[in-house]
Amino acid sequence: MSYQVIARKYRPKTFADITAQEHITRTIQNSLRMGRIGHGYIFSGLRGVGKTTAARVFAKAVNCQRIIEDAEYLRTVTEPCGECESCRDFEAGTSLNISEFDAASNNSVDDIRMLRENVRYGPQKGRYRVYIIDEVHMLSIAAFNAFLKTLEEPPPHAIFIFATTELHKIPATIASRCQRFNFKRIPLEQIQQQLQQICDAEKIAVEPDALQLVGRKAHGSMRDAQSILDQVIAFSVDYENDGAISYAKVAELLNHIDDDHLFAVTDAVLARNPVGMIETAQFVICNGYDEQDFLEKLIEHLRNILMVQNLRSTRLVERPDPVRERYQLDAARFSPRSVMLMIDLLVQTSRELKFQFEYRFRFELVLLKLIDLAGESALSASATDVAAGEPQKKKPALSR
Repeated sequence: MSYQVIARKYRPKTFADITAQEHITRTIQNSLRMGRIGHGYIFSGLRGVGKTTAARVFAKAVNCQRIIEDAEYLRTVTEPCGECESCRDFEAGTSLNISEFDAASNNSVDDIRMLRENVRYGPQKGRYRVYIIDEVHMLSIAAFNAFLKTLEEPPPHAIFIFATTELHKIPATIASRCQRFNFKRIPLEQIQQQLQQICDAEKIAVEPDALQLVGRKAHGSMRDAQSILDQVIAFSVDYENDGAISYAKVAELLNHIDDDHLFAVTDAVLARNPVGMIETAQFVICNGYDEQDFLEKLIEHLRNILMVQNLRSTRLVERPDPVRERYQLDAARFSPRSVMLMIDLLVQTSRELKFQFEYRFRFELVLLKLIDLAGESALSASATDVAAGEPQKKKPALSR
């Protein structure tokens, strides 16, 4: 049997398996219990957060024979049983009641006309025919218009589920005829927990910090995290070390810039140390790291400092505990104003860097500017304090 990638092997098969989208799964399950099933749904959100998966589970549930026939099971469980003929056909990919279309490659008026012709025919088994249209925002305006009448007056046996990453591109005439569900970005802790469960099932030893790094690289997408984990497992196999996945191996594969180098930049700013700053810049350049990526990581680094300063807590800093402690210390050493000024400079430079011919010098220059910028901020802050304090000193003299 050919190898099946992790993202497909561990794809959720029930509503309970879908991570971090309880507000959606609960609503769908309640609609099943109450018999209030709509004809049109829009699932929108970031890539890899469970839109198509939720659509497939929903499609399986509406035709599950046990849900249809067993009122107690419907009321208490409300999950596709996976054992009836309809569920088995779905898992085998032979169900005629569920059709999936890729709107990115089938986006013409003729494709929609074929779909409209197909919609007229009822289900052979079960109650509904479910049409899942992925990347629906890729349909042309003419295709949307051709589909409008069918969506407005659909056959009673038809359910349409549109999945999209760009909700704003769907015409209002289509969106207003559907129930809309916005899928949330998956929190890092839940991604890490899911990856740990996968590693346990695959009998792979892994360091928690390594999984956290994989989760951070996925930016809230479970599918991205699972794809990266597949790659990490292949890269990190070390039979002398029982095939364990270490943080160092993951960082090497992902070409990850360690937090130590980001702290080296802010340490150089605090120490007014241009030599240390240039050494950090040379490390980035000589080791083949992307300068644009480093600046983005540095912006995130300063953002973490700013969050700690304003919240007086590290709860929004997605890092291991030792690194959080370093952020706690650095937050007390910078003023919020200097951090915001440095972020503004980095954002502007990051935007301009891609158009610069001398990008290496521009990269070195912006790091050196951070030192002067922080110094100017400190001087202006102290001058403001002096100016604010002068009237207070004169008040006693004036009162006399």
